[in-house]
Amino acid sequence: MKPAELSDRELRLHWKGSQRLLPGTRAKTVAAAAKGALTIQAQDVPAASLGVRARTEGLTSDRAAKQARGASAFRSWLMRNTIFLFAAADLAWMRPLLAERPMRPAVRRLGQLGVTDAKRRRVMEALGERVAAGPLPRAEAIELIESLGVGHGENNSTVYWVLHAAALEGVLVVGHALDREQVYAAAPASTQIDRVEGLGRLARRYLDAYGPAGPDDFAYFFQLPKSEARTAWEGAGRTVEVETSRGTLTALPATLERPLPDAPVVRLIGPWDHYVLGWSKGRATTVPPGFEREVHPGAGYLRATALADGLAVGTWKLERRRGSATVAVKPFGKLPRGARPGLEAEAADVGRWLGVDAELRVAPG
Repeated sequence: MKPAELSDRELRLHWKGSQRLLPGTRAKTVAAAAKGALTIQAQDVPAASLGVRARTEGLTSDRAAKQARGASAFRSWLMRNTIFLFAAADLAWMRPLLAERPMRPAVRRLGQLGVTDAKRRRVMEALGERVAAGPLPRAEAIELIESLGVGHGENNSTVYWVLHAAALEGVLVVGHALDREQVYAAAPASTQIDRVEGLGRLARRYLDAYGPAGPDDFAYFFQLPKSEARTAWEGAGRTVEVETSRGTLTALPATLERPLPDAPVVRLIGPWDHYVLGWSKGRATTVPPGFEREVHPGAGYLRATALADGLAVGTWKLERRRGSATVAVKPFGKLPRGARPGLEAEAADVGRWLGVDAELRVAPG
């Protein structure tokens, strides 16, 4: 049977649905949003909060932060040398599967900073005992690390790598996941599964959150060898192939059964959102030619982006004032037909999320 063909618009809308950015796909809780999207980029807490807003309904930033102080979702380091928001149940099996590769450079970096293997093990043991007793504020964590003979390093670089390694080893996670001040908690108990089985499970979850996609996308996202990506694809279970401008991609049947809207769907996503990070060369489909530098100016930064039918139509920033805010959109050109009402609705929803009145300002395109 010949694979179905998807236009770029259809592909982007399927991606938006997979990322829980379409009506009817959004979650009710922080943990469900993180699980549905697989992870949410969380190196910046306000950006992570906006990522949760875009993927949930019925929550506010305060209610989301309160939920994230429980044990259902955590922030943690696991891949790509940065920190993500995970559902706790996912972190329990994903960490044992993925932590070995990033752990090697973390240990090497600690050695360069003067932390020997023996000293690292003592620090890990002490941190583990402390978080087992209850939440550990960052300031206390730094004191504990220094009490064991590990200096904080320039700009707290040594502390960062110690905590990074502790997360990779399954010692701790960042609790209170949507609070600005880091508080560490005991990591969820690890669930060990066979590696081949685990890779297949991971591929299926990736396809649920990013499909249609290919094994190269999977390898890019998790920074795994392409040989393991192929193994993962083989173990993903029942899938279907589709033809796109990016070549032949793989999807879960349920992804293609999801109805696509006829009217334009506008969504404001925050900085570093995975919608523009989740695929190898995916921005060639999600960002118009000539505007990638507007979204990704360099130095690892990705700007908050306005999407219409999954295509970036501009960038935006939030201008806060006491009791109010402005969502300032810088379009890439003339806005698509029907996009303005969607932007107004999204700006109002950002205000609702933050508990303030928000207005939209669109720069001349």
